[in-house]
Amino acid sequence: MTTTRTHHVPTVSHRTAHLLIAIAAVLATVPAALDAQVRRGRQAEEAPRWAPIAIGGKVGWDSRANGETLGGHVRIPVVRSGVFELYPSAEAVFLPGTKEYQYNVDAAYVPGGVRGGVFAGGGLAWRDSVIGTGVGDPRETFFGFNAFGGGKTNLGRVQVEFVLRWTFLNDTSYQPNSAAIGINLPLWRVPPQG
Repeated sequence: MTTTRTHHVPTVSHRTAHLLIAIAAVLATVPAALDAQVRRGRQAEEAPRWAPIAIGGKVGWDSRANGETLGGHVRIPVVRSGVFELYPSAEAVFLPGTKEYQYNVDAAYVPGGVRGGVFAGGGLAWRDSVIGTGVGDPRETFFGFNAFGGGKTNLGRVQVEFVLRWTFLNDTSYQPNSAAIGINLPLWRVPPQG
């Protein structure tokens, strides 16, 4: 008895199927290899730095008190872009023969963020004043509210700002308002976005 061996010869459809499987395997590994090559040279994307805290001083004029003002303030960003800031400040008002003091805790909206531009805001005020007090107690502290507006711009390493402030004190008809110009020193530098 003789056995005949039949040799299986692949047909065209088998060859095509094997070729398609091989191509699919190669194509599946190529994107991962190419992406790995690109990732090595790619810089990790970083979020932009926070807008800087700025410390400043200002001089001005209080029209109701009819006296010069000298003060200081801090601008503390609440959001990364610097569009919203806490804006605490204090100032002395120099009157003939005496001084008044005003302390403010304000919030400012600065649409330009780090670039500066116009700003507006409001907050709380305490005015240590000599108005309307009795002879035995020459000073009294009044509580009130602020509204302000102005603008700031970057000049090299510093910022220059101009502020108009209206203060509405409780329990008195004395409502001081002032205009001041100030210089701010940002604690670090951030390139303007947009």
